[in-house]
Amino acid sequence: MVKITNGTVTTEVTQGAYDTFYKEQGFVIVSDENENIEWEEEENG
Repeated sequence: MVKITNGTVTTEVTQGAYDTFYKEQGFVIVSDENENIEWEEEENG
């Protein structure tokens, strides 16, 4: 899953949904779960 936003709406979708629909609508990826795992562990100590 990836977290995406268009500046107004933020949601989580699959990478495939982002690639085929949301990217064309102007959404950008905020984070994906693979990158976010390390951040959450560091943030939570």
